[in-house]
Amino acid sequence: MKNYTDAELAAQPVGYWTRAANTTVVGYISSRLGELDVTQHHWWTLAHLGQSDKGLTREETIALIVRIRPYVDHTKMAPAIDDLLAREMLAPDAEGRLQLTDAGVQLRDRVKVLQIDSRTHIHAGVDDKDYVNAVKVLRRMIGNVGGDADYD
Repeated sequence: MKNYTDAELAAQPVGYWTRAANTTVVGYISSRLGELDVTQHHWWTLAHLGQSDKGLTREETIALIVRIRPYVDHTKMAPAIDDLLAREMLAPDAEGRLQLTDAGVQLRDRVKVLQIDSRTHIHAGVDDKDYVNAVKVLRRMIGNVGGDADYD
């Protein structure tokens, strides 16, 4: 990794670094999820259905995930749900509400461990104070240009 002076870094465009970080980190996470034959869309479905006591319909699942994560390509949600149904990770109850099967719970739990491990790897050498400061700076910049700097 090239070393830059603080003055050189201060002159570099934030857009470059945020795109580079997003592309690299999301690529890493997607690769790790692929080890368990899942995508982020699968993971979001497993995680959110696992938090629902009474399950969710397909439409409720998609709407919830798109609302919580507005950057999600919603066209990939239905195929992810269909794939999880075909792999018997989900099953509809008598009312058509999707529930995690035992295999789905096991997969969700394995992905949780993988996500924790991935976050630990991504954050290696970055203490919480530096991370918090970086997020505060990005939130300020987003707000400065009229964007929504909130995370739900």
